Amino acid sequence: MKHFLALAIGLTLLLLFAGQFVGTEPALGNGRQAPRAPQASAVPVAAGRFSPEGLTLERDASGQFHVTAGLNGTQTRFLVDTGADAVALTVADAEAAGIDVNTNGFQPIIRTASGTGYGTLVNLERLELGTSELRNVGAVVVKDLEVSLLGQSVLGRLGKVELQGDRMVLTPQ
Repeated sequence: MKHFLALAIGLTLLLLFAGQFVGTEPALGNGRQAPRAPQASAVPVAAGRFSPEGLTLERDASGQFHVTAGLNGTQTRFLVDTGADAVALTVADAEAAGIDVNTNGFQPIIRTASGTGYGTLVNLERLELGTSELRNVGAVVVKDLEVSLLGQSVLGRLGKVELQGDRMVLTPQ
């Protein structure tokens, strides 16, 4: 958990500094256009219940909340991290979603509990969660990240987040 807290703090600092450089066009950190992923039907939510009242996630055995969302048409499992400012992707998840990741071009962009975190800024063409679809979502691909994180750049756009015991409820606004 300390690692995720440090990552969230690092992402906050990164986004404060780099936010001015992220545009609304789908592009990779080096200015190239992001490749288009094949079109797919809506990706179902694999963990939780989605209803008109919102999405309800159950805390898992580790005490965390996970959800599967569509990332450029590909199913991707995320840890819901309310302390993270942005979406952070593993290299494998980014590549599976059709994002060209040049691991040789990673820059030191975040400070984590285990040291400096290396990564690159990307723009997600499409992220689907339940019946919600978000386009042009800023994100970061982080070297050696163990699980992709769903942070406030998405949670805030989806609506209100509430903890109710061992449930997390995302309510559309």
